[in-house]
Amino acid sequence: MIPIAQMEKLLENGRASAERGRSLDHFPVVRIISLDTGSEWLLSERSPHNDMLAFGAFFPGDGSVPLMGWVSIPGLIYNRSRAGRLLDFDPDYRPSRPIGTIAPEVRFVGEIPSKP
Repeated sequence: MIPIAQMEKLLENGRASAERGRSLDHFPVVRIISLDTGSEWLLSERSPHNDMLAFGAFFPGDGSVPLMGWVSIPGLIYNRSRAGRLLDFDPDYRPSRPIGTIAPEVRFVGEIPSKP
């Protein structure tokens, strides 16, 4: 679902964060959406220690508080929404600002859901 070029950019960002010893405020690289629930994930980096994890923000389609944390990439690829649809990669997404400034009310949690 996530193209190779974007996966490589996510890993590049993750390595930069690891070198600094903390997550940096990168621009999102990938937008994953649930067309039937309106939920979306903006991913900015991939863990250089576990390439199955990506850091990003989750915006629930129900309007509740956005969450920031780590998400399972295979979970995003293989999970289905409540209506049975696979999640979609948005090939036209172009970020305009760093992930930390996208939602001022975002709450950091250790793990964000990979299912809407």
